[in-house]
Amino acid sequence: MPFSRLLTILILITTISLTTQAQGLLNKTVTVEVKKQKLSDVLNIIAKQGGFYFSYISNILPQDSLVSISVKNKTVRQTLDLLLEGEYLYKESGNYIILFKKFPGQSYYQVTGFVTDSKTGQRVPNASVYERQQLISTLTNNDGYFRLRLRDKSPTAAISVSKDLYTDTSLMVHAGHDQELSVNISPISYQLRTVEVTGHMRVEKTWWARTMLSSRQKVQGINIAGFFADKPYQFSLAPGLGTHGKMSSQVVNKFSVNVVGGYTAGVDGFELGTLFNIVKGDVQKVQIAGGVNIVGGKTRGVQIAGVHNQVLDSMNGVQIGGVSNVVEGNQDGVQISGVLGEIHGNMGGVQLSGVESVTRGNVSGWQIAGIGNHTSGEINGAQLSGVYNYAGRGAGGAQLSTIGNISHGTVKGLQLGTIFNYAKHLKGVQIGLVNISDTSTGYSLGLVNIVKHGYHKLSLYTTDVINYNVAWKTGRKELYSIVLAGFNTGDKKVYSIGYGVGKEFNFTRHLFLAAEITGQSLYTGTSEASQIYRIQPLLNFRISNKVAVFAGPSMALFLAEEWKPKEGYIQKIPPAGYSFFTLGKEGAGWLGWQAGISIF
Repeated sequence: MPFSRLLTILILITTISLTTQAQGLLNKTVTVEVKKQKLSDVLNIIAKQGGFYFSYISNILPQDSLVSISVKNKTVRQTLDLLLEGEYLYKESGNYIILFKKFPGQSYYQVTGFVTDSKTGQRVPNASVYERQQLISTLTNNDGYFRLRLRDKSPTAAISVSKDLYTDTSLMVHAGHDQELSVNISPISYQLRTVEVTGHMRVEKTWWARTMLSSRQKVQGINIAGFFADKPYQFSLAPGLGTHGKMSSQVVNKFSVNVVGGYTAGVDGFELGTLFNIVKGDVQKVQIAGGVNIVGGKTRGVQIAGVHNQVLDSMNGVQIGGVSNVVEGNQDGVQISGVLGEIHGNMGGVQLSGVESVTRGNVSGWQIAGIGNHTSGEINGAQLSGVYNYAGRGAGGAQLSTIGNISHGTVKGLQLGTIFNYAKHLKGVQIGLVNISDTSTGYSLGLVNIVKHGYHKLSLYTTDVINYNVAWKTGRKELYSIVLAGFNTGDKKVYSIGYGVGKEFNFTRHLFLAAEITGQSLYTGTSEASQIYRIQPLLNFRISNKVAVFAGPSMALFLAEEWKPKEGYIQKIPPAGYSFFTLGKEGAGWLGWQAGISIF
C-alpha cells in the first residue's frame, strides 16, 4: 500500500475517533427493545452498544428488578432518563458513565441539549437559553450546545430560546432530574421582518457599553430584546456577577447597587454604581455613578455622574456630569456639565456648561457657558457666554457675550457683543463694535453698522473748517452710522477721523432732511488731543435714485486740551470771520456749515 494512502487512512481513523469522543458518551445513540429483563442486563446492553462501561455502587441500584423499555435512536442520556425514571445523576469519566442516586431535598438539576436551525439543520451558536422565573440563562457554544443548572422549585419549568433573526421558542420541562433537549428554532423571513432600533438595542452599541461589557453580555442583550422582568432589588459586583446573574440586563429594579458597575434593564427607584451604571431601558427617580451613567431609554428624575451621563432618549429632570452630559432626545429641566453639555433634540429649562453648551434643536430657556453656546434651532430665552453665542435660526430673547453673537434667523430681542453681532433679520437691538445684518427694522448701535440690504451712502463734502471730507453711511434710514475722514492742504493742513449717527426724514420723492451728530479728532502736528463735534440738519435733493446733493448749517463745538498746532497747520479754530462763544479755556462754539454730494 502506498505510504500516502496509508497516511490518509490513519488521518481519517484519527478524525473519526476524535469526533466520536467529542460527541460525549451520554450523547451517543442507542436502540433498545426489551421486556421484563433485569435492570443490570439492560444496562449492559446499552453499554455494549455505546462502547463504554457503567460504574455505580451496587446497593444504590436495584439490579435484579425487571424493567421494560423500547427506544430507537435515542441518546444514552434520554434512554437512562426513561429507564431510571429521573432518579439518578450521570457523570462521564473517561470510558465510564458513573451513576449517582438522587437524594430527597436535592435542590438543583441540569437541562442540556442542542439548538438547531429548523431549515438548514445546522447547530446555532450564541443563542440565548433561559428560564424566565428563575432568571437563569446561558449561551450556546459554537456547536449549539447549552447547559442550564436550575433550582428544583416547581414540578415544571419553561425553557426559552432566543436568537437575533430567529423566532423565539419555548418548551416545558419536568423539574427534579437531569435531562437533555433538542430544540429547533426557525429563522425570521428577511422580507417580512421589520427592525425597529430602540434604546434597548442601541445601548450596546455605545462606546462605553462596548468597552465595559463582554461580547457574550452584548449578544444576550440583543437576543432577548423582548423579555423583561420586575424585581424589588439587585446587588452586583460587575455585569453578570450579581443577584440576577447573566439575566441582569433583562430585569427592571426598584433598588439597584453596583459595587463596580451594573448592566440592567431599567430602574424605577434608586441606582448607585461606584464606577458605572448601564441601563437598557428607562430610569426613574435617582441614578448616581462615580464614573459613568448610560441609559438607553428615557430618564425622569435626577441623574448624577462623576464623569459622564448619556441618555439615548429624552431627559426630564436634573442631569449633572462632572465632565460631560449627552441627551440624544429632548430635555426639560436642568443640565449642568463641567466641560460639555450636548442635547440632540429641543431644550426647555437651563443648560449650564463650563466650556460649551450645545443644543441641536430649539432652546426655550437659558444657555450658559464659559466659552460658547450653540443651538442649531431657535433660542427663546437667553444665551450668556464668555466668548460667543450661535443660533442657527432666530433669537427671541437675548444673546450676551464678550466677543460676538450670531443668529441666522430673526433677532427680536437684544444682541450685545463687545466685538461683533450678526443677525439675518434684525427686529430688535444690536450693540457692539461692528453690527451686521442682512435686513433690519430694528436698531444697531456701534462703530460700524452694516445692513446688507439696507442703507449705504458715500458722501463727499466740505465744511467751514476742513475742505476735503469723505463719509461712509450704513444702517437704516431710521438710524445709520457714519465713519468719516478729512484733510486740508497748503499752509492750513489738518487731518481728521471721526464717527457719527444720523436719521433721514423724507418730505417728497426728491427732497429729504438728514439730521446728523458727528465727532472727529484733529491732528495738527502735535500729540495734544482736539475734537470738533457737530449737530447738523442737512437738506438733501435727489438728482436720481443714487445721487443727491446736500447742504445745511452746523452747530460746531471745538474742544482741546492745549491748542498749539505746528507751523504749516491750521492755526485758528473757529475760522476767522465766524462769531463764536467760549467753552472753558480751550473750547469754542459757532454756527458753521457743510455741503456736498452723496452717491449710492
